[in-house]
Amino acid sequence: MAELKLQFTEAGLARLLSAKDSGLKGEITHMAFGDGAYTPSKTQTRLHHERERIEISDYQGDGKNLRMAGVFEGNLEYAIREIGIFLSDGTLLGVYSQPDRTLGYRTAVVRLIQWFTLNIEALPTNSVNVVTGSENLNLVIDEEFAQMATVQINTMHRQLQQEFRLLGLEKKTN
Repeated sequence: MAELKLQFTEAGLARLLSAKDSGLKGEITHMAFGDGAYTPSKTQTRLHHERERIEISDYQGDGKNLRMAGVFEGNLEYAIREIGIFLSDGTLLGVYSQPDRTLGYRTAVVRLIQWFTLNIEALPTNSVNVVTGSENLNLVIDEEFAQMATVQINTMHRQLQQEFRLLGLEKKTN
C-alpha cells in the first residue's frame, strides 16, 4: 500500500504566505475527521464528509514535525478515512486521505486522545504556530486521578486502622 502523505492545499499555503508577508504566522488550531475516502486535491477547501472538528489540545515540535493531539468526546462512531488540518480562520491547510483506506476508528464509548504528526518541512520557514484550545491535556485524566487518589486515601486509612489495632493489641499484652 502506498505511503499516506498530507496534501497541502493551495488556500492553506496562500494563507501562510500572506501571514508571513505581514510578519505573522498561520495558526493551526483544529483537526477535523471524516469518513470520506478519496485522493485529496490541492484545490480542496473542506473535507468531503467531515464528521467532527476538534481543537488541538497539546503539541510538540522539533522544527521538522509538529506532533499535535486533540480529544474526541461525545457519542459519535465512524471509520476515520479523512483528516484535515485547519488554520484559525477556518482555512484547510492540508488533508490526509486515500481511496479504500481506513485511518482509524472513532468509538462512542471511549474518550480518546488522538495524536497526529504533521511534517512542516514543505511549508515556508517559520510560517506556522500551533494554538491549543481551551482544554489542556493535563486535565484530560482528571477523573482518573481523582479515582486513583480515592483508592490511595482508602488504602492509607485501612493501614492506619490496622496500625491502631496492632497498638491496642500490644497494650493488652503488656
